[in-house]
Amino acid sequence: MKRVYTADSIAMAWHIRNVLEQHDIASTVRNDKLYSVAGELPVTECLPEVWVSHNQDAERAEQIVLDLNFNEEELPDWKCTACSEDNAGNFTICWNCQNSKNKEE
Repeated sequence: MKRVYTADSIAMAWHIRNVLEQHDIASTVRNDKLYSVAGELPVTECLPEVWVSHNQDAERAEQIVLDLNFNEEELPDWKCTACSEDNAGNFTICWNCQNSKNKEE
């Protein structure tokens, strides 16, 4: 077994595991129940991790995780021209009125 990803949250660890399983890579989540002891143990030791079951799948799994591009550059917030609502940069439609961000440009 080999660790291929350390997550900030349990949900993200399980998401990565599910993505790897969709690519026929057997994997497991570890440390997903250690959040309650963070502080008693170093936080970095309590973060959830994704491990592949077979070492030969590790390189492919790491590439899949990289391809998911979670460390994307943060996009600037934008204001909807239809309703003047502020929206997060990663939203493509206004959360309030569903106006498309593309109509902004």
